[in-house]
Parts: sequence; structure tokens; C-alpha cells
Amino acid sequence: MSRQEKDALVAYVNSFKLSKPITDFAQLADGKALMEAMSAVDSTHFKDVPARGVTSQASSSENWVLRMNSLKRLYRLLLSFPLPAPHPSSLSLSSLSDPPFSTIAKTPTMREGVQGLLQICRFCLAASVWAPGNEKVIMRIQKLKEEHMAELMKSIEAVTATLPAEHQRQESGSSSLRPSPDLSYSPPPSSLREERDKLLQENDDLRTRCERMMEQVADLTSKLKETKEEHEDALERLSRGETPGAGLRGNQAAGANEIERLKVDLLKAEESLAKAEEDLEKQTTSVSELTKQIEQYKAEAAEAGKLKDQLDEYRHTADRLRKSENVIEKYRKKLEESANLRRELRNLEEENASLVNTNSSLEADLKKAVAFKSLFDNYKSQIESFEKQTADQATEITELNHQLEVTQHQLESLQSTYEQHQEELQLSQEKLREIELTGVISSNGEGLKRNAPGDMSLGDELGELPDNGDRETKTDLRLKIKSLQRELSDLQSSAPVSHRLITLETLLADANKSKERYQADYLKAHKEGLRLSATLEAIREGRGGDNSQTSAALRQRLDEVLEERDALLRERQELEVAKGEAEKALTAAKVDLSLVGKDKRDILASLRKSVEKDASDLGKEVIVLKEQIEALREKDRQNLEEIKTLLKDKVNLQTASIDQRERAFEKEKEFSELKASMSASGVPAETQQKLLGLYGRNTELSAEVKALQDKLDVLSKSGGTYDHSPFEQAQIAYEKQITSLQAEVAKLKESKTALKKQYDLEQQLMLTAWHDLGQKMVGGHLHVAMNGAKRSQAKPMPNGWLGRQRRIQENAGYART
Repeated sequence: MSRQEKDALVAYVNSFKLSKPITDFAQLADGKALMEAMSAVDSTHFKDVPARGVTSQASSSENWVLRMNSLKRLYRLLLSFPLPAPHPSSLSLSSLSDPPFSTIAKTPTMREGVQGLLQICRFCLAASVWAPGNEKVIMRIQKLKEEHMAELMKSIEAVTATLPAEHQRQESGSSSLRPSPDLSYSPPPSSLREERDKLLQENDDLRTRCERMMEQVADLTSKLKETKEEHEDALERLSRGETPGAGLRGNQAAGANEIERLKVDLLKAEESLAKAEEDLEKQTTSVSELTKQIEQYKAEAAEAGKLKDQLDEYRHTADRLRKSENVIEKYRKKLEESANLRRELRNLEEENASLVNTNSSLEADLKKAVAFKSLFDNYKSQIESFEKQTADQATEITELNHQLEVTQHQLESLQSTYEQHQEELQLSQEKLREIELTGVISSNGEGLKRNAPGDMSLGDELGELPDNGDRETKTDLRLKIKSLQRELSDLQSSAPVSHRLITLETLLADANKSKERYQADYLKAHKEGLRLSATLEAIREGRGGDNSQTSAALRQRLDEVLEERDALLRERQELEVAKGEAEKALTAAKVDLSLVGKDKRDILASLRKSVEKDASDLGKEVIVLKEQIEALREKDRQNLEEIKTLLKDKVNLQTASIDQRERAFEKEKEFSELKASMSASGVPAETQQKLLGLYGRNTELSAEVKALQDKLDVLSKSGGTYDHSPFEQAQIAYEKQITSLQAEVAKLKESKTALKKQYDLEQQLMLTAWHDLGQKMVGGHLHVAMNGAKRSQAKPMPNGWLGRQRRIQENAGYART
């Protein structure tokens, strides 16, 4: 809203051929210059109302109501103006609200008026630039200054910014001052828009007719005044001609000419007077009709005032309901917060109770742990001794197992060597048998060679002979056998340690004996272990055959030891878990106690006191909130009662609307009868058209009132629900209609008072003129009766006024003679 933009808009409007150039931005407030500029852009859509003379133009420029109506008409035409395809379909898609027309018309220099007028000028600029065939407009803009062109571009961009997003993208992609293509087809407006434009056009036509009728009434009153003045002048001239009677006797020819001229003037005055009387009768009939319609408008204005009052009441009730809803919502939130606080308090109490329980349990566990510490230490030492014994037994078992494995390996090696020796022995015996059977001896007769002890083989010991020796005799063989037997016996009788075979046999025997002994020990130990496990199982299960007191006592003692062992193990595990939990709790408690203090009982007591205090405070707040809820319920009940009363008022309004419709039907019937009587009585067509226009206006107003009533019914039927934006829009529309109706009623009242004053003045003037004329006629009659009774008897007095005047003049001439 800068000064440069205003100057640019003024320069743009002055670029058109205007009837009167614009020098200031506020001069555009009457809408005439903008209408002329837009009619130059599109003369079919923007029809400029023709001038009605200097008086009408002056009155329209001075009357703010006419300026407001012209601005409204221009704004409606701008919104309904169709635009070509690259641009939006119309400017009605803009997100801007309607400008304040009354403020623009009254005070165009104020801030609101300047903003509204600037919005209308921007719409005019955008419509002219985007209109089909805009080359001329663009040429006009290009002829302006560069700063003006820049400001106009900014104005067009401001209008584009209020359009939807897709149209903004299209406008940003294409230049605003680009000539639009000449499209033969443009999308037609909707039926509702056409009907609205039609009604607005009819409204404008009716307004122009009313203004013309007012001008005609003014012309007729001026003509009536002129005729009255002429009549008075004629009467004055006539009186001047009658009074100087003695001086006129000397110049009869001049008097006769003057009389003739006065007669002609009287004839003209009489004709004009007759015409004025006819016009006066017509105007009186029209005035009577206008008074009737004014009365009707008064009634409608009173109804509109009542509707406005009801609308204000509904708005106040809606505001109260909104406030009560806000208060209810606030208290509901407070109740929710109090419920949350109560829930948190309950959770804190539960946590506190659980902590107290855990603390007490931990204290009891600690006491128990201290009591069972000595027993636990004893059990621990016993368990350690048992573990040591089991470890020693395990080591012994492993050593014995190792020794057993070593002996088993030795036994296996001895068995393998024993088997080898057995095989060698069998082979040696077989060879010995063969030797005995064959009887072969060595040829050289040498004895068996002996090796050193320890290096002698089994074949050498048995005296194996070579195969290639010569065969000996039986005696030699016998001798050999005996020698061999002696040697064998000598060998057998010698020390066994030195002999390998005996050593091996003894080792084998020892190995077998140790193996058997180990096997026997192993089997014995295994059997003993099985027997002991069976006995232990029997003792555990109580199935032993020995029912003596010793076995029972042992079994009981064993069960007790096992139970104690299991219980100790469980207690150990539980104590370890409890110890871990206790350590955690103690660390947390140490942290808490390091913050607040060392005395836990005092801390818990203070916590309990604070919690009880908070609980009492919350209880008091809950009581207060309950009281507030009760008060709100009472207010809600009162609001419901008010709504019931409003519904009753609505029913009364409906009945009133029904009565109003009946009255409308009666008025229509009366109007039809009046129309028939007027057509039968020969009322002029112009007066009939006036009456028909006024009747149409009356029907439009009744339709608007009916629409208002229907909207009120819809609002009441909606159950009191409040929707902010539709209600505000309806309220604004109602207020605009009410202000327009009030303006029209005020205008009609002013015209009525002016006409009434004018007619009263005319009536007084006519009465005075008739009275003066009657007095003069009576004086003339008396004068004639006194001076020429015979002539008056011979010639009777004519009935017409002109004839009577002629007779008076003749009598005056005779009297002069």
C-alpha cells in the first residue's frame, strides 16, 4: 500500500479516455472511473450506466449510498468476469474477503477504505490484463513510466498470490503482461452465478427507474412552481389593469390590447393549471402508493430489526455456550489432571509399601543370616572337608586306574611273549620228535657248541643239528640222547634265575597271578560298590530287610543329613540371591540416604506425612472441583432452559412467518385487484410500471426475509451446534442485508418526508390561490350587480372561469363608457 502503487494505478486509469481525469487516488472511490475503464476493456460485460444530467451526477457523487452500490456492482462484475484458459476461470477463486464498501464510500482516505479501494483497483488491473484481446491494455501499460510498470506488475503478483496453487504455478510460468490468446470458447458461468447476475442487473434497473421517477417528480414540481408563478404574474397584471380605471378611460385602445393579451395569458395559465392538476392527481396517487409501500417497508424493517435482535440473542447465547464449553473443557482437564495425580499418588503409595515390605524382609533376612552364620560356617567347613575327601578319593581312583592300565598293558605284553614261547616250545618238541625218529647225528661227531649264557637260543639249548650232517648209528644216537638227558638234568638242577625260560615262566606266572588278583580285587570292589549302592538305595527308600534300631537310626540320620544338605544348598542359593538383592537395595538406599539423611525411619515418616498432606490437599481440591462441576451442571441446565425458550421463540417465529405469508397473499390479492382497477380506470402505463417495479422489489425483500427465516430455522434445527465459520459468514450476510434494507428504508423515509413537505407546500399555495381568486370573483360579482344589474339579467353569467372573466372585462368596459 505504497504511494508509488497508488500513483501507478491512477496513471493506469488515466490512460483510458475518461469523462473526467483522476488527480487523486481517493477520487476512484465513486467507481465511475473504474467502470469506464472496464467498459473500455469489455463493453458487454461491464455496462456503464448512462448519465442522467448534472443533478443526478452531483447527487450520486455526494450520496455515499449510491457510491457504495456502484462499487458493489463493479466488484460483482469483476468476480463474475470470465477469463481465458491459461489464467483462472474467474477472480472469485481468490482467497481475499470482500472489501468494506461502506467504509470506502464514506471515508476513502482512511486505512480500511484505502485497502479496500486498492483491492478493487488490483482486481480491475488483473481482469483487464488477463482479459481476451488484452493487447490494447498492455500497450497502454507499456506507454507508462518504468516505475509505474514495476508497481503494476507487483499489484498483479499480489492478486496472483491470492489464487490457488495451480494457478500460481501457471502464472509464474507465464508473464502477466503477455497477450492472451483469442479463444473463441470460454467456460460459461454456472447457473447460480447467472441467476445472481440477472437479479443484480434487475436490481440495478429498478434502482435506475426509481431514480428516474424521482427526477420526473422533481421536474413536475418545478413545472408546477413555474405555472404557479406564471399564474400569479397573470393575476398581478390583471389586478394592475383593473385598479387604474380613471386613467384608462382616456386610452381605450391600449387597454383593449392589454386585455386581449391578458386573456391569452389567462387561457395559457388555465391550460397549464389543468395540466398541473392532472399531474398533481397522478403524483398524489403515486405518493399514496409510495406511502403504502413505505408502510410495508417499515413493517419489514421492523421485522428485520426483530430478526436482527433475535440474531444478536442467538449470537450471545452461542457465545455463552462456547464460553461454558470452554469452562467445561478446562474443568475436565483439571479433573483429568487430578485423576492422574491420584493415580500417581496411588502408585507412589504402592511403591512405598513395597519398599517398606522389602526393607522389613531384608532386615529379617539379615537377622536370620546373622543367626545362621555360625551354622553356615560349620556346614561350610564340613562341606570343604567332604570336598577335600572326595578330591583325594578322586586322585586315588585316578592313580589306581592308571596303575591298572599299566598292569593291563604289561599283562598283555607278557601274554604275547608267553604265546610266542609256547609256539617256540611246540616247534622245538616237534623237531625233537623228528630227530628221535630219524636218528640223524652230525658227521664229524662233534658235540653241540655252547654259547655264552644269555646268548644261547632255544635250538642251541635243545641241540639242533645241521641238516647237511652225515647219518649216525643207533648207538650213537642213544649215547647222544643220554648225554642230552644228562645235560638237561644238569640244566634243570642248575640256578633258575640264569635260565631265560624259567624266568619267562615265572614272570608269566606272576603276571597271571597279578592279573587274576587284580581281576578278583576289581570284581570284589565292583560287587562291593554295587552292594553298597543297593544298600544305600534300600536305606534311602526304607526297603532294607534289617529292621533293627541301628539301621533305622542310620537311615534316619542319613535322611536328616541329606535333607540338611539339600536345605543348606537351597538356603545357600537363596541367601546368595538375597545377598545380591540386598546389596543392590542397600546401595540404592545408601544413595537415597546420602541425599536426605541417615535415619530411614524419620525419612519414611516424613514421606508418609507429606503424602498424607498431599492426599488431604488433593481431597480438598476434588471437593472444590465437585462443587464447580455442580455449578457447571446448574449452568448447563440454565443453558438448556434458554435453548428451550429459544426453540419456543423459533416456533413463534414460524407462526409469525406463516401469518406473514398469509398477509403477503392478501397483499398480492389486493395488488391484483388494484392493478385490475387501475387498468379499468385508465391509469398511465408509466405509473403501472412504477407500481410493478415497487411490487417486484417488495417480493424480493419478502424472499430475502424468507431466506433469512429459513436459515434461522436450519440453525435452530441443528441442535444448537456451533460451527464458527458458517455462522460468522451467515451473520455477516445478514448484517449486510439488514444494513442495505435499513439504508433503503432511510432513503425512502427521506424521499417520503421531502415529498410530503413539497405536497403540503403546494397544497397551501393552491388553497391561497383559490382563496384569492374566489375573493376577486366575489368582488367582481358584487361590482357587476351594483353597476349593471339589467345587463346581467339580460345575459346570464357563464359557468366557466374564462367566460366569467370575459364578462367581468366587458362589464368593466361598459362601466368606463
